[in-house]
Amino acid sequence: MKTLTSKITNVTVFKDRAEVTRQASVEGLAAGEYQMVFDKLPKNIDQNSIQVNGKGNATLTNVKFETVHYEETPDLDRKTLYEEQQNIQDELRLLDDELNRLRKEKEFVDGVGKKLITPATTETTLELDPQKWANMLAYFKTELATVDKAIFGVEKNKRSWENKLNRINHQLQQMGQGKRLSKNQVTVWVEATQETSLALELSYVVYNASWRPVYDLRVSTQDKRMHITYNAIVEQNTGENWNDTLLKLSTAQPQISGQQPSLSPWRINLFVPKPPPAPAPGAARGMSNMIEAPMAQMYTSELDTGALMDELEEEMVMAKPTSAVETGATSVFFSVSGKHTVKSDGTEHRVTIMIEDFSAHFRYSTVPKLSPYAYLKAKVRNETAYPFLAGSANVFLDNNFVSTTNMEAVAPTEEFWTFLGIDQGFKIEHKFLKKYEKQEGGIFSKKTQNIVYEYLIEIKNNKTTQEEIVVWDQLPISGNDEIKVHLLEPTYKEDSDKVKKNEYEYIEWFFKPGPGEALSIPFKFAVEYPRDKQVDGLV
Repeated sequence: MKTLTSKITNVTVFKDRAEVTRQASVEGLAAGEYQMVFDKLPKNIDQNSIQVNGKGNATLTNVKFETVHYEETPDLDRKTLYEEQQNIQDELRLLDDELNRLRKEKEFVDGVGKKLITPATTETTLELDPQKWANMLAYFKTELATVDKAIFGVEKNKRSWENKLNRINHQLQQMGQGKRLSKNQVTVWVEATQETSLALELSYVVYNASWRPVYDLRVSTQDKRMHITYNAIVEQNTGENWNDTLLKLSTAQPQISGQQPSLSPWRINLFVPKPPPAPAPGAARGMSNMIEAPMAQMYTSELDTGALMDELEEEMVMAKPTSAVETGATSVFFSVSGKHTVKSDGTEHRVTIMIEDFSAHFRYSTVPKLSPYAYLKAKVRNETAYPFLAGSANVFLDNNFVSTTNMEAVAPTEEFWTFLGIDQGFKIEHKFLKKYEKQEGGIFSKKTQNIVYEYLIEIKNNKTTQEEIVVWDQLPISGNDEIKVHLLEPTYKEDSDKVKKNEYEYIEWFFKPGPGEALSIPFKFAVEYPRDKQVDGLV
């Protein structure tokens, strides 16, 4: 079995994973059967994604993925400490044995002495002359002193070794103990028909890798141009570094998001009181029947986000590309130029996909009911072969950073509007004037009551140039045949260049105020409903 030395050469990064390709070469193989191992592969590998290809005069007969468990091999320093620890423990065992012998020897000497000087009750008392007693006492004294001295020396030596052992144990604890580990391997069986060299390629999918598009939008209001730098942020924590590899980026169909506050349908209905015992305590009735709906861009070309492709078939080389683009049905691929290193530590790595200039048409948009600001936006036609994927963007207006926004998904050849942030050059006010019951006849009858709501929208262009601005507001939507909503101002019969109304009852005005020009936009509507009923959803 031969462990291969392999290198990561290509990585395709998706939104939540990456496909990694490794290559290994084997020279001078004689005819025969061989097992070759791609060792230490990432832990979070998708084993169902493994593919092996090769070149050479050999046949690939089998491929096997397995997880191998092993004991961590101590490094040299830790191995040395383990050996020293064992030697000290052996020395301490010898000292313990010596202490036990000396203590038994002392007990024996003590026992003999006590037996000699202690009178026995059933025996005749031992009689010795004084000189013999003196000699015997001197002997026991000398023996006990010798044994005590030996015990003291052994205990002192033992304490010294115990201190050394404590230091070794502390060092080992700081270094950590050997661990039970596991690693992934792919074993490849090949049969060489003759002497040959092999080039093997292993590809697999790993998780904890992703990329996202980011943009720098640099807008020149004087030149009416938008300079777009299309970047990608790549990050991964797969357990292996991607060193000096070719990168390809892929994504599924992106979601489209907006920037300015969006109106919601304003629905009203007949009030139906709750049955006894009691209504909800002190709760103010809200606009409970409002639902989310998209705001139609009536004065813009509607974006067909379509589906981007899934399989790569044809490489399209642009006139000024930083990367090559390949498109399919449900996803898009970018081949980033050059080689890149992306560490497995979650660090963001930025690569450039495209840099291009576009002509731009500017317009302002405002929803005074929700925000007192005018939002500058630019219309650009994507004249490149690069699909713009949904992502965040830094906006620079006349070389000054003004805001962050979001790019929507835009296919090649499509026009798109991009919000560039607020512009203090417009003053916007939304005023509620009055609410009253209309007593006149006409379309109203005595059986109904008619509540009129009057608003005034005031806009002033404080800029030195004429500008386009779109103003949004809304009518409430009736949810019952007994409730009727009548638009009183502005006068509306059908869509025109100045006023439009969509299916959600959103009103859209279009103006071109000159420098310093002020606009007053009256907005008035009436709600007609039976006098014996209450309406839910009005404010």
